[in-house]
Amino acid sequence: MDIDNELKQTLEQLLKLCRDFGIQPRLIGGLAVRGFARRKRYTHDIDLASNRFDKPNLVTILKQMGFDYQDQSQFEGVKASKRIGSKTVEIHIAIDRLWDMVSNRTYTPSSDSAEVSIDEAGDLLAPAVSAEDLLILKLMPLRDRDLCDVIALLLDLPDIDAQTFWANCERTDNKSHIAAQLRKLESALKSGGFREAWAEYYGEPLPKRDILFAIDRIRSLLKTQK
Repeated sequence: MDIDNELKQTLEQLLKLCRDFGIQPRLIGGLAVRGFARRKRYTHDIDLASNRFDKPNLVTILKQMGFDYQDQSQFEGVKASKRIGSKTVEIHIAIDRLWDMVSNRTYTPSSDSAEVSIDEAGDLLAPAVSAEDLLILKLMPLRDRDLCDVIALLLDLPDIDAQTFWANCERTDNKSHIAAQLRKLESALKSGGFREAWAEYYGEPLPKRDILFAIDRIRSLLKTQK
């Protein structure tokens, strides 16, 4: 499933203006998952991580693009929206760290970045946080869509650097929480508790071999925890 033209055009314009301003916010959320995973789910917004030094330029860019925006003082982020044709495009920017309201925990992404392909044709490339950062960010809340995204990442990422993954968890004081979330995900895979959400977000049943593979990757990650 590809992204809407309105979202694609907005992201292209945003990335161009960011380059003009000499800044590089990184994708997180659904668009980043699209970039790393072979399986594509629909998403309707743009989630970014940036730093406080680039925030003034990002606000200027949003104004230039005609977005209505507001500061999210609770976590120093920015939320913006704009009606484009029949669609409303939303942009969420986390500044310095990301606050997860579900677990009430925070996470500061590492400096590692990746360039990923967002659209199915492979024409739109965008900077994103690292695969390890994204996996942690999706595990923190583990709502239904996050659970499905983690499964997609576990299935489709060719390599997950377990040492980097756990070092990032420890660096941000999230190690025990993420380990518990991995065990929760393993339980959902074993019981079939993920199936309804997976069908909703990814549109097709998950074969048994993929379920077993995802469980194996979870166990491998947990075994490398020090």
